[in-house]
Amino acid sequence: MGDTVQKKISVDMLCEVWEQKQRKFEMDIRMLLDSAKHLAVQLSQTIESSAEPIDRIRSQQQFKLNYLMIHLTEELQRQSDKAGAKRRLQEWNKSLDKMRLKIAVLSESLSKLGLVDVLAMKKLCELPDNSQQNYEKLSQTLQHCEAMRAEHLKALIGHVHTEINEWCDLTLQYPSARNYQKDCCTVELLELLEEQLKDIKDYYNANKAIFEVYAKRARLWMRMEALDEKAKKPNRYQNRGGALLREERERKAINIKLPRIEQQIRELAQDYERRNGQPFLVQGEDILARIANEWEDYRMAKEQQSAARKKTASDNLLEPLNNSARSGFISLRKTTSVPYFNSTTVSPTWTAKLQPEKRQRERSK
Repeated sequence: MGDTVQKKISVDMLCEVWEQKQRKFEMDIRMLLDSAKHLAVQLSQTIESSAEPIDRIRSQQQFKLNYLMIHLTEELQRQSDKAGAKRRLQEWNKSLDKMRLKIAVLSESLSKLGLVDVLAMKKLCELPDNSQQNYEKLSQTLQHCEAMRAEHLKALIGHVHTEINEWCDLTLQYPSARNYQKDCCTVELLELLEEQLKDIKDYYNANKAIFEVYAKRARLWMRMEALDEKAKKPNRYQNRGGALLREERERKAINIKLPRIEQQIRELAQDYERRNGQPFLVQGEDILARIANEWEDYRMAKEQQSAARKKTASDNLLEPLNNSARSGFISLRKTTSVPYFNSTTVSPTWTAKLQPEKRQRERSK
């Protein structure tokens, strides 16, 4: 692997050196041609100003200079043609690469509905052939994919929208494409939603560590709340095959793991804020503030449960005393009560005993 990389670097360096030599060669030709033109002008002016006939030596110099300028001009034209051909070849290759990219994107989208074989499309796009025949094949494939996209546009938009909602749940965000117009089915809308989906996936992959650790915390938090709900049941102290002991061990393990995970989240969130200049958000809320609020709500719920238990225990403690006091009061009424007096209930014997005393009192008067 290392040798292959080293060879590739060496080949790239050689190509770069060759291109530099070519550029320098072209510049040298231009400089030589300019010098030859300048010399030709000087030689022509000398000949015109001289009254003497042109000798054989000067004639040969003029001929050589003209030949040199013709040669340099032709070489410069060849360099220009080569550069033009190279540019045209680059443009040709770019056009094929552009078609390959479009086919790859369209095939990926269409494959989600099972409309194309994405592996066959990928194999076609990976062919290094840039011939005219392959260009026509890629062009036909691209037209076919575009026609299929237009035919199934509504289904594609709905599928991408569903994916956006799923990834928004995964990245703990509010779906921003929830209220899109379902009757608006255009290629522009599909491309916009696909771009949005790509951004969400990139955001998740860039912050995957935070999402994974926060998901662990969410699972532990839900399990802790479930154990708390079990602890509220009246039959929690009954032996359920050792379940009570297992729940207590699990609760202790959660109390150990949860602070460690929250410390990891705190470090990752602070690093994200340093890099991006803004806090890491969960459902539009700072992740650290959200964790703090959850703990505050949890403590308040615990305090309310504790207060309710204390009140229930106090009421249960006072109820026997109240019952005892009420029964004592009833017994007192039974023992100290005076019978209700009714003249119709007095016996004749008791009335006869009272008659002599009554007559005696009357005589004394």
